Amino acid sequence: MFRRPGRVLGLRKAPTVVVVAIAALALLAAESPVGYAAPASGPSAPVSQGSAFDLASPATWDGIAVPGTLVPDPTPSQAAAATSQPAAATSQPAAATSQPAGPTFRPIRVLTPATAPKGETVDPSGPLPVQPNDWLAFKAAGRIALVDGKITVLAAGSDPLVDQSTGMGVPDKKTLDVSWTRWVIEVPGIGRDEKGTYYRNMNYWELCGAGAMTVGLWYWQQLTGHPDVTGTAGYFLDPYVAQGTWWPIPGPKVALSGRTRLGTYWSGSDKIGGTPAHGRGFEMYLAMAAKPATWRSPGFAVFATDGKPLYPTGGTDRSNIQAGLNWEVSGHDPKTWGTAYYASVLGSDPSLSHDLNAAVMLDVGRDGVPVVAAANTYYLPNWQNRAATPSMDHSITIVGYDNKANPPTYTYLDTCGHSCNQRPGNHDGAVHVIAQSLMVLALRYRSGSGFVW
Repeated sequence: MFRRPGRVLGLRKAPTVVVVAIAALALLAAESPVGYAAPASGPSAPVSQGSAFDLASPATWDGIAVPGTLVPDPTPSQAAAATSQPAAATSQPAAATSQPAGPTFRPIRVLTPATAPKGETVDPSGPLPVQPNDWLAFKAAGRIALVDGKITVLAAGSDPLVDQSTGMGVPDKKTLDVSWTRWVIEVPGIGRDEKGTYYRNMNYWELCGAGAMTVGLWYWQQLTGHPDVTGTAGYFLDPYVAQGTWWPIPGPKVALSGRTRLGTYWSGSDKIGGTPAHGRGFEMYLAMAAKPATWRSPGFAVFATDGKPLYPTGGTDRSNIQAGLNWEVSGHDPKTWGTAYYASVLGSDPSLSHDLNAAVMLDVGRDGVPVVAAANTYYLPNWQNRAATPSMDHSITIVGYDNKANPPTYTYLDTCGHSCNQRPGNHDGAVHVIAQSLMVLALRYRSGSGFVW
């Protein structure tokens, strides 16, 4: 495996990120932000881009919490202070509580980009769309949902932990069908492509981000009809020139047509080496050929930085994974793709354990799509090798959860097959189970950087 220990996936200089605890169920923009339709409850005051809602302050709960649906938990110090204060004398009877019994949903801490500080720039060839705070408020509250194959905003007062199609609550245990996706295996760094042409390309060892997105987007194809994960095929060439740099020397050895580099050929399924493998054409498309609106160069993997080629590639960082998922989920809509469905939570989130579980229940349990995580291999069971267990950044796809297991668990797929990870716990087509507490550590510490949901 050639993923280098301790580095951040991708070398794009990202904008400063502000953690915004957004929980404004009642806050809607006067006009619907680009990328989603206004819910049935109607508009209210617009939310400024600099707004933040303080979940730690009970004063902000009014107008944010929907009784029985979204009730932020007080901090221990607030609870202690409330119980230690004597009740004021009054002749009036106590007011009835405004929070009827029912399920609670504490909002997830999502991210919003702020203005980059002096000296830190964003790659102009692939600008990341800004997600408005009012859209992020809906997302954090679980109101961006996939219902009957369409992305919608749930009406204010809706319980986000209820499947709107069936009226049933999100179960405590669910795993998506992995009969096809378990065989999404990254193209190895050396071998022969589907045309039988020999290649040697160290970049291919670094495409776990594209592999994880391929797994996630297969479920969208089944539910919405796009993107074409199963049918994408062709020659794919490392986009060094397209990303504004030169072909590295030494560099990849690929097929030629005369003096023109063709790349390697991949399709929706192959059995090279006798093992079934799915989605390699789409994996290569995401890494090397996908080009969102406003981007000047293709590929969600980073092949150049500061005008110089990277060999091997810097991989696909969390922000580009979010961009890639949204671009494909939107159907390549040039206006709405930035707010199609996905947002991010950083590994530094102080509520990471809660937020990850809530996000997985919403995506997997309610909407039927996975969560893509940027994890540290040191904590993943299929990377264990005693003292030689590596600590590297790596993308995986969470496809299941069991909140009633002892301990509670997540189920994930890792597209890094046996050719790139030959440790005893890893093999082609494997489905992995991990304690939820270990997954939190994998996303939080050292190389881990959070998740996209």
